[in-house]
Amino acid sequence: MHTQPSAEEVQYESWYKYGVACLLLEMAISIAVCGYSLYLTFHGWGGFPGKH
Repeated sequence: MHTQPSAEEVQYESWYKYGVACLLLEMAISIAVCGYSLYLTFHGWGGFPGKH
């Protein structure tokens, strides 16, 4: 039977914190793009390109 190691036992590589920071940045950018897209759509400025 395998047991899960506790949080104190886990050793991460040195790049792990930079990988997590990069993922959080990408998530923030995607949320901002979605918000901007919704803003444009609800104000009538969005739509398929060339069909304004």
